[in-house]
Amino acid sequence: MTQVLFVALGGAIGAILRYLTGLITIQAVGKSQVLTGTVIANSLGCLLAGVLLGWITAVDHPGDGILLFLTVGILGSYTTFSTFSLEISRLLKESWGELSTYLFLQMVVAIGLAALGYMITLWIAGGVHG
Repeated sequence: MTQVLFVALGGAIGAILRYLTGLITIQAVGKSQVLTGTVIANSLGCLLAGVLLGWITAVDHPGDGILLFLTVGILGSYTTFSTFSLEISRLLKESWGELSTYLFLQMVVAIGLAALGYMITLWIAGGVHG
């Protein structure tokens, strides 16, 4: 039951952060078809997932409860595959060019940021110790 509470608390925090990311993105770039809150949230979420993996690899395992709180809770509710899918469906009907840019941002940039976060964290930690 404690693990469920860790996930629930992290999920609440991640959902609030996701909502705020969407608002900030709209304020910063307006209503964009490509640079959406989903792109920002998924990209930042991938970067943070890479940092977390690097930390676990190089420094220490934080414990199951904290790991659930951070990964399934915060990152799981902050990033969003369902909205990603809906935005793809909309762009399929509207603009292949914007769809291509959107997919590049979501797939290549986000995965690249996960790798970058992982490598930077390992470098800062001085390599793998665990």
